[in-house]
Amino acid sequence: MALPVIVCIGSVGVVGDALGPLVGDLLRDKYQVPAYVYGGVKRPVNGVNYREYRAHLEKMHPKSLIIAVDACVGEAKDVGKIKYTVEGLKAGEALNKNLGVIGDIGVMGVVAPRSENNLRSLMSAPYSLVEKMSEKIAYKINSLLSHPFGR
Repeated sequence: MALPVIVCIGSVGVVGDALGPLVGDLLRDKYQVPAYVYGGVKRPVNGVNYREYRAHLEKMHPKSLIIAVDACVGEAKDVGKIKYTVEGLKAGEALNKNLGVIGDIGVMGVVAPRSENNLRSLMSAPYSLVEKMSEKIAYKINSLLSHPFGR
């Protein structure tokens, strides 16, 4: 069976967008998960190289379960919540970038409220919130991969 793949999307240049890279580093360094992990603080998966990573995943991991992790903006009442989807996720939507869907499962951390200027919202996200959410997401992914259903 193919190892799962986790793609952690974002950039540390914008506080709210750092969620993905922080999760990637935690999964690799703290948890050493049994999976391929792409994206981190030093080697981010972002709008610049997103399409290259999608092509790489299709070529190198065609039969792997792919979990995509990204920050997002949402309703003010949802800030701090973690949302999941079984349809992958569309990275860059908050900034009106059409980068396409990535992953089989999407994990999105709502780090800021949606607004007229989503970039400003992402830049204004409290680092402590982003850090706490990245810890929680990494912990949950590690738990899932360490104790999969049916074992």
